Amino acid sequence: MSNFLVFFAIILFIIVAITMVNEKTLKRPNEIIILCVSLILGIILSVLDKYDVIGFTPQVMTTINTFRIDRFLLEVLLCFMLFSGASEVKLNSLIKNFKPITLLAFIATFLSSALFGAMFYGLAYLIGLDINFTLCFLLGSIVSPTDPIAATGILCKLGMSDDLVTTIAGESLFNDGVGVAIFVFLKSLYTNSKAGNFIQVMAKEIIGALVVGFLVSIIFFKVLKLTKDPIKHIMISLIAVILCYTICEHFEFSGVIASVICGIYFSSMHDKYIEENPNIDRCDWYDDFWKIVDTLMNYILYVMIGISFVYVVNVAYTILIIVAVVIFNILSRFVGVFVSSVMVRNNPGHYSNKNLSVLLTWSGLKGGLCLALAISTNSFIPENIYNYLLIVTFSIIVFTTIVQGLTIPYVYKKIQHTLPKEL
Repeated sequence: MSNFLVFFAIILFIIVAITMVNEKTLKRPNEIIILCVSLILGIILSVLDKYDVIGFTPQVMTTINTFRIDRFLLEVLLCFMLFSGASEVKLNSLIKNFKPITLLAFIATFLSSALFGAMFYGLAYLIGLDINFTLCFLLGSIVSPTDPIAATGILCKLGMSDDLVTTIAGESLFNDGVGVAIFVFLKSLYTNSKAGNFIQVMAKEIIGALVVGFLVSIIFFKVLKLTKDPIKHIMISLIAVILCYTICEHFEFSGVIASVICGIYFSSMHDKYIEENPNIDRCDWYDDFWKIVDTLMNYILYVMIGISFVYVVNVAYTILIIVAVVIFNILSRFVGVFVSSVMVRNNPGHYSNKNLSVLLTWSGLKGGLCLALAISTNSFIPENIYNYLLIVTFSIIVFTTIVQGLTIPYVYKKIQHTLPKEL
């Protein structure tokens, strides 16, 4: 427990120090700067540990290695991050853009996973890496889900239409659940565990999550309406999302999707509840609380991603693999989004299929879920394959967050300049 508190205090100190310096100097998105500095810190720790430069480094490395980042992300942070992220998406807007969000979350994620897996399988064959297609497909499912918080946090500042923001945010939220469902199915294939066929797994994960998410949300929101105490509103919402996630994990449903459903439902119904009860203070701390949770956990996530560089080891053809998988990620995401946008026909914001695909590809930042899924594979795949899988995932997260994250505004503005010609 003391190690955890010290570790947590160090993370908070890093966050405060970086954001304060960024506020006064660089004035870039905090998430990106936090990741950059934390990545540098992770590299320094790895070098110090390798060459045994400082005496306390082994103790620090032991603390990091014994702290299960994947379990902390999947079992603690994830449900709260998804709930707070989903709170920004309103139910009416989600229903209005249901078709593009659904097609993008399902079709784009599946196609991206399969295409990335196929390209990596070809690369593995060329460099002599003994890895079967199931594992390559599984790797594709790990790196396909996009981060629902980082991208929308940047895009909302660009004056984008509500429909487009909702589509991007909704797709990012739900493709996490789809990616996890694909991951679970492929894991069962690789380990020869009986999880049913793909349709059964997807149906169980998604339908079960929808039922649990809505049922728990409806029940607990009725409880929330019994009190006008804003503190109790916050506590009830916390109980609801924890219960959603826990029940789903127990029955092997998608806790990711259930948390998203819970966040959207509570946010939409809470706004309606406030409007119907004018005697309740509009600023009743509920929205502020979840915005703080959203920001804090997002910052913690990026510190942990950066520090997790200590898990990465040198493998053969490192540079070739990094360059190749970054290209594979862009291509597979573009193809998946393009096919989905063709099926949508009437794209949000009146974007052409090409421009929408470019925008959603470049705004498809990868985050903590990808890292957590990657680290969790160390329990069932060979160590040499695990090392490759980890460096692939880490490279894609870093590239999409730093390079794509910093250049999204320029891509969006360039697309906007071409938009009038298409109308």
